[in-house]
Amino acid sequence: MTIPRRSRERVAAVVDPGLPASVASTVHRLARQHPDVLQNPDAPLPRWAGVDLAELARGARVQAIVAAGAVVVVPLLVWMQREMQRNLGSDTISSGTFLIIMITMVGAVLVINMLREWHQVHTPGGRATVARELAEARGRYLLRGTDLTDDAWAAVVRAQRAMNLVLASTWLVSPVETVDRDAFAQGIWAMARAMAKGGSAASGETFAAAIEVYSQRIDEANKINMAELVAHTRPPAGTRSPALAEAVKRADSAGAHALALARL
Repeated sequence: MTIPRRSRERVAAVVDPGLPASVASTVHRLARQHPDVLQNPDAPLPRWAGVDLAELARGARVQAIVAAGAVVVVPLLVWMQREMQRNLGSDTISSGTFLIIMITMVGAVLVINMLREWHQVHTPGGRATVARELAEARGRYLLRGTDLTDDAWAAVVRAQRAMNLVLASTWLVSPVETVDRDAFAQGIWAMARAMAKGGSAASGETFAAAIEVYSQRIDEANKINMAELVAHTRPPAGTRSPALAEAVKRADSAGAHALALARL
């Protein structure tokens, strides 16, 4: 199952991890904005299919905050400039000219940010690219309510959240070896497909629970490792304390069990 790259991007579909990241992102966006398109891929694409409306709205809110801040700050700067010139006994620039300069600068910043936001939320190639990626993804995604029951969907989301915790726990310094992300992603996708074909959601819950146990064991090993670093009780390089070695062994065992379930 492909996980959206941006943390703020909400998961709206289960996507084959074998698809390119751009295609998976398009599927997630369409599932949030235009689910009817994914339910009927032959239907005409909406006009705004190539635009991430959620990101566009977020960008508009940011610009509104910047504009509101400028309404407060610019008059204050004009007042400060007038007072400084009065105290210095000079009149290098009039308050009106200074105000025009400030408004021009703020306007330029807003325009530049708006253009940058539009570039970020707009799919290169527009609807033509979306149509091509949608054709590539056909049959390789599952939707809540259409393909997956609420229980099955909950199992998938639970497994994915647990997997995200595992990845976060082993991303930086961790005594536990790097996770086989692709294998777990394929396992979640296979689990979702099995449930979409009528399989029990209980098997998905079992898999999700196994990943959660794996995440907990990694956290236990990380805590012991960090405690030894803080207390300066780490053994010589290349060796581990008995407590850390046992914690890593438990984490590896939990990971092997979860990975075995992923490959069933």
